[in-house]
Amino acid sequence: MSTERAANDVIYQRPDDFDLEHEQDERDIGFYQHLLRRLRPSRVLDLGCGSGRVTLPLAHVAAEHDIDIVGVDVEEHMLARAREKCADLDDRIQRRLTLTLGDMRTWQSKEPFDLVLITCSSIAHLLSLDDRLAVWRRAFEHLRPGGHFVVDVTMPDLRVLAESLQTPPRALLEVDTDATDPQTGRRLVRYKTTSFDAFEQRATIKFFYDRFDGDDHDRYLSEFESHVYFPDELRLLFVHGGFTVEAVWGDYSFRRARSWSREIVMVGRRS
Repeated sequence: MSTERAANDVIYQRPDDFDLEHEQDERDIGFYQHLLRRLRPSRVLDLGCGSGRVTLPLAHVAAEHDIDIVGVDVEEHMLARAREKCADLDDRIQRRLTLTLGDMRTWQSKEPFDLVLITCSSIAHLLSLDDRLAVWRRAFEHLRPGGHFVVDVTMPDLRVLAESLQTPPRALLEVDTDATDPQTGRRLVRYKTTSFDAFEQRATIKFFYDRFDGDDHDRYLSEFESHVYFPDELRLLFVHGGFTVEAVWGDYSFRRARSWSREIVMVGRRS
């Protein structure tokens, strides 16, 4: 993932559980693989690469088309898991992938890129305007002229946010993930509550996890704050950062954004 986190943001210290909770949803992986084939960049920077859930599948495409990928993440546990998985890949794929520790707000490269990615709503961890401006500025500096900056973020669930603003405030508890590893049988059930600060545009998200591994049962809490983005705010960040907004999609199927879209995927081009 992307930025410094609170100590109780436990899920990023458990990369295997992180991978398992995304086991049943690989729409973004196919999308970014298709995007690489469409844009044909020479060098790709994946900021907030985490455990390599998206980055490693992209490395397979990179090996096919002579693309170099650099993955950057601030969380050592996640990056260590990505390196373990990378070690199991074919040599020709490994040669196309570099994984390095760094913060997307400050990390620098001597070599420019053709494509910068921030996937899996990692930009939601940027809580201050200064942080967001720093990341957009850094992405611009990393890119060659004509290069692209692509981010995705989950659209706000206004129903859930509105519930948390009731008097007295209410936080709905919902089961939003129930995933089983097909190889080990390990099961992860995730429950979620959200509270919202409308003035700060900030959601406090609590994930309650039940992990079942044979006869073992583990229960823990992962809690973090998340910036809530709206589409025009993203546009303003791109425009202020010097980009031309080239595309806005409402999901991982390259369909245009609508009011009921689940995601925002926005593409900016450096002139």
